[in-house]
Amino acid sequence: MKKEIKYVLIALIVVISVFSCVKDNFNFDKWDKEVEYDASFAAPVAWGDLAFTDALQMYDSTGLLIENDEGYASLQYLANVSSNKVNEIIYLNNQNINGTVTSPDFNFSSFNGTGDSVSYAYTDFLPFSMFNAEAEIDSLVLKTGIMDIATNSTFLHSARLYVEFPSVTKNGTPFSASFTFVPGGGNSVSLNNNFTGYSVDMTQTPANFNEIPVEIRLTLYWSGTADNSGTLSFDVNMKEMQYKIMHGYFGENTLFFESDTIDISLFKSDDWEIESYLFMDPKFKIYYWNSYGVPSQFYFDHLVANSELQGDMNILDDANNLPIGQTNPYDVNYATVVGQRMLDSLKVNKENSNIDDVVNARPKWIQFKARATTNPAGLDHHNFVIDDSQIEVEVIMELPLWGYINKWHLRDTAKVDLSDIQNEYNPVKRLLVRIDIQNGFPIEALGQIYFTDDNYQILDSLFYTFDEKLLTAAQVDASGRVLDFSRKITKIEYVGERLEKLETCKYVVYTAQASSTNAASGTVVKIYNDYRVKFDVGFEVDLGLEGNIDSISNEF
Repeated sequence: MKKEIKYVLIALIVVISVFSCVKDNFNFDKWDKEVEYDASFAAPVAWGDLAFTDALQMYDSTGLLIENDEGYASLQYLANVSSNKVNEIIYLNNQNINGTVTSPDFNFSSFNGTGDSVSYAYTDFLPFSMFNAEAEIDSLVLKTGIMDIATNSTFLHSARLYVEFPSVTKNGTPFSASFTFVPGGGNSVSLNNNFTGYSVDMTQTPANFNEIPVEIRLTLYWSGTADNSGTLSFDVNMKEMQYKIMHGYFGENTLFFESDTIDISLFKSDDWEIESYLFMDPKFKIYYWNSYGVPSQFYFDHLVANSELQGDMNILDDANNLPIGQTNPYDVNYATVVGQRMLDSLKVNKENSNIDDVVNARPKWIQFKARATTNPAGLDHHNFVIDDSQIEVEVIMELPLWGYINKWHLRDTAKVDLSDIQNEYNPVKRLLVRIDIQNGFPIEALGQIYFTDDNYQILDSLFYTFDEKLLTAAQVDASGRVLDFSRKITKIEYVGERLEKLETCKYVVYTAQASSTNAASGTVVKIYNDYRVKFDVGFEVDLGLEGNIDSISNEF
């Protein structure tokens, strides 16, 4: 509607400037006499075909216009948030095992000459400290990692230490390392090994989870001394580990989501106000994309709308039967196959919450904080995560355009300069602007344009009364759909006296009031994407010239 009103002003300015072009179309040097010239002409100045989408963007650039499941239009306001990164919740600690082999561990009865050797072997278990005391990990594949082994021998014989992790494999081969010590004692040997790409099976010990076996074998080789005393110590560190995938039971973990706010700009502006309105079927939708292979429950611990009329409104207060709050969380679909990203959704509507009261109280924003907990049902060894597992959430406030709006008051101001509208030889004697609007919206509108000076003192108005109807509402059927275009032709006439008032005009103030069809009676309508408004703006001008042509020409 603002565009149509502005076209009227454009028409006025175009007509007013017509006389400035007269000198370019005539050679005044050939005339030297008094003349009197009268002429009238009509011309189009603007026309257009405005779609609903274009009209909406004038007032609300933050809302997303969609065609809803019922076929008519909805406005959507949305926010996207994600849970913590998976490795912030489910992660691998650095792991350590150390041990010592001493002389009493060996049987030296046949160890007394050149070529003799003696060995001692045993299996130990490296327990994994976990991110969660409840966690029971079955297996994992390492994305990155380092295996550090530091050893020291005080035996006077030469020695060889062999360390193997039979359940830590790569391409089917267990990880192993060997260390050789020269005779004489005081030998330290270490190994720094890239652990990337290894698979770790934690089901090969009596505990069946959270630990791996370590096989240790130390062999001493006779080196010409009868002194068999000594010790060999080792320190194994698995560190800087990141997994590609992990299986097992992860226990209960809390995933935090970013706090966010949905701004609903439709209800807040310095340029307009609404006396009353009704949305018949507002919805608050939550969509989940879950790549965790873990049973999870989602809930809001903060879901508040800030209302122009009622202040803060807690949407959770009236959602006792809705799985949305901490006491009644929502069981989110989760992946059962590695690589899946499961979609789930929850819809909050007037049947299961107070969302209609919230929306019809003119909310300016909705703010939320959310959480999810894993394994609410307890022990289940079918959990898995991958290195980029995440629960992503999209929160949508949907306002289906089904309802009514009663007395939507709009106001705007534009700066103009009409100082040249009058001069001694202005030929414009009469100006008639004709506005022809075919309206395909179930909306009627009244309007006015005021011309003001620098101090915003009104010089004149475009219409004689405020309640000039610019748009006549299209009629609707029983379901609220428009049947046909309505048509309204408006004529605005200016003569010299009114034109003189505009000479000091510096601002144009637009005011309008719009309502849907029979809104005062509670009639509800639906807005479809194919609704349009068509308009034509034209003018008729009467010109008159009187005086000496030479003197007129000199003025130009």
